[in-house]
Amino acid sequence: MTLTDKAKNEIAVLPPEECCFVAMLSAIIHSAGSISFSSDGVGVFIESENRATLKVAAQIIYGLYGKKFYCKNGLKVHGKFVTEMLFDLGILTYYGEEIGAMAGINGFVVAKECCAKSYLRGLFLGCGSVSVAKKYHLEMSFSSSDMAEDVCALLCGFDIIAHYTTRKDKHLVYIKSAESISDFFALIGANRAVLELNNTAALRSVNMYTNRRINCDLANADKVVEASLRQVEAIRKVMKRLDDPKLIETAKARLENPDTGYEGLAEILNVSKGCVKYRLKKIVDLADEADRGRK
Repeated sequence: MTLTDKAKNEIAVLPPEECCFVAMLSAIIHSAGSISFSSDGVGVFIESENRATLKVAAQIIYGLYGKKFYCKNGLKVHGKFVTEMLFDLGILTYYGEEIGAMAGINGFVVAKECCAKSYLRGLFLGCGSVSVAKKYHLEMSFSSSDMAEDVCALLCGFDIIAHYTTRKDKHLVYIKSAESISDFFALIGANRAVLELNNTAALRSVNMYTNRRINCDLANADKVVEASLRQVEAIRKVMKRLDDPKLIETAKARLENPDTGYEGLAEILNVSKGCVKYRLKKIVDLADEADRGRK
């Protein structure tokens, strides 16, 4: 089961306050529903791959209007009450004398903080998805720019920064950072999803740190080998001409321990690391001078 499914199953419960029923159902229909007009009247069809989403929508409709509908390849809602329901949910409204659908969020639906949270919960149930495979990415897809802009503003009211973009005919609201996604999950009550996301982020952080350390150690090892090769070559050029006992001692230690770093050589010679570096540099400089002299 994906993190998306786990989060949806966790939050697909009736809101704690009855006033939030309207907000949650409005969000689910606005994000996963379609409205049809026919000679039989107005109908609503809610489509979702997550069965828990359909179930909670059916429960809310029953709680508010006493009408039972069953989930089978989606939730089909029909009857004379549907028009009234859509007005109650802030989805249908009057534009002058004409009735039309709200392109964005109707303000009265999210007027209370608890209702605003329930609305966001309903939006994630209806059209939310989250991916943590490579990068952290949560998105919700809408059919209108007004809806996407209103959702961004609603999230901003809870100090969650979301971004908005378009892809073909879809308007996407997305969150990119693990911390912000975690804050969003906490806001909508997906606490187990928060724990799983934080565990994933912590494990990824440890792995990244380990990889950086390994890469750093490999880079340092490469530098040691490169420096050692240059020093051995210099020693072979000037060994017979060295007359300083300390340089001779250091040169022999390097030849006998070509893979050893400065600290290891310092222990062998019983001197400081800086002393070893100084002596070997002096030998390399002597070799460079000899090469220039030949030219």
